[in-house]
Order: sequence, then C-alpha cells, then structure tokens
Amino acid sequence: MEETKKTGLGTAGLVLGIIGICTSIIPIINNLSFIMGILAIIFGIIALAKRDSKGKTITTIILGILAIVITLNAQKATLDALDEAMNTFSDNMNTITGGNTEDVLANGVDVSIGDFQVEKKQYGITDTKLPVKITNKTLETKSFSIQIEAVNPDGSRIKTDTIYASKLTAGQSQEFNTFNFISSEDLEAMQNATFSVLEASMY
Repeated sequence: MEETKKTGLGTAGLVLGIIGICTSIIPIINNLSFIMGILAIIFGIIALAKRDSKGKTITTIILGILAIVITLNAQKATLDALDEAMNTFSDNMNTITGGNTEDVLANGVDVSIGDFQVEKKQYGITDTKLPVKITNKTLETKSFSIQIEAVNPDGSRIKTDTIYASKLTAGQSQEFNTFNFISSEDLEAMQNATFSVLEASMY
C-alpha cells in the first residue's frame, strides 16, 4: 500500500510537469502552468524522499522546473510585446492628435509660411490672408492637420487657424490661404504678428 502511494505521487508529479510544459507558452493559461510546475517539483521531492523511482522523480522535478522557467519567459515575452504594441499605439495616436508635432514637422511635412497680406477694397472692406504651403515629405500618401498661431511681440497669442491637407502623395505640395477673416480691432496686431506652427498632425 505504501509503495502504491509513492508511485502515485511520482506519477502525478510527472503528469503535472508534462502538462505544465505543454501549456507554458499559452498566454493566460500558463498561469496554471506555473502552479503545475511548482506542484510537480513538490511531488517529485516528496516521492524522492519516500524512495520512489529515482529516475522518474528526478525527471518530474526537472519537468517542473522547466515548466516554471518556460512560463516566466513566455509571460515576459508577452508583456514585452504588449508594451511595444502600446507604445506604438500611443506614438501613432500622438502623431494623429498633434502630440508629436516636432517629429511630424521634422520627418512628415514641410510648412512654408508666407507674409500676412492686407488688401483694402471699396466700401471699407478689407481682405486678409496668410499664404501657407504644405509639402508631404514622406514616401506615402498622407493627410495633415496644421494649426498656425499668430503671436504678438510680447508672446501673447492673437489668433489661430487650422489647415487640412487631405491625401497628399509623396512629395506633393498644396497651397492654402489662412486668416481670411480678421476683425478690424485685430488687424493692426495681425500685421505685426509672428506666425508659426502650433500643432501638426499626420494620418
């Protein structure tokens, strides 16, 4: 009867070790594989102490250790892959939403800002415009959202305007006129303003 118990522990540990190794690379399920590996080691040590088959108990312990090691490595690889995917997703979202403006301007789009122009017409009507040329610097078709700001000499912002350049092919340029509707009270400030890119998105 005692011999049967010893053989049962060794066999149970061996089975747990085998199952633990077989499932150790499967995400989520390998949490159980880790537990099975620990149980396999415990059963193997107990069986060895009770003088069960030495070859089987050592094999059981080795399988238990391997199940734990493979599980930990698989989980680390999964976590690393998730981290990389999240970082990539976050970077892409920043590119789309304007969070990577410097990178977009450096590698994605060239924004050439002209001079602010004022043309006075009849009946006190004043036309204004700021010419802006957008050029796709990438090798793929991209769309861009460019927000331009007008800033006073003291650094305070006067106004902003946004350009939407849709589906520019590689190297393609498109010209836009911004700040077309300026009130008379802002006109003088706009004529003395400095213009720059506030935010750039690429998608």
